[in-house]
Amino acid sequence: MVTVCVSSEALALLVSEDELEDIRAAVRLSLERAGLEPWRDLEAEYFDRGGGGLLLARPRPPLLSRAPCRRRHRAR
Repeated sequence: MVTVCVSSEALALLVSEDELEDIRAAVRLSLERAGLEPWRDLEAEYFDRGGGGLLLARPRPPLLSRAPCRRRHRAR
């Protein structure tokens, strides 16, 4: 695994096929090595290049809480 870029907002790794078994562990290790706090949850994309590839990851944004939809009632 080769860390190409790491920040609190994004991570790019060159990984081999066997390192893909535990993506969360690879991301967590790279963040910790850079002195950053591991993300609670993440989104990742993998681009295959035969025998390995590029893994791009970022922290998953929190779910937005929405107020319940209020219906308007027409007066009759």
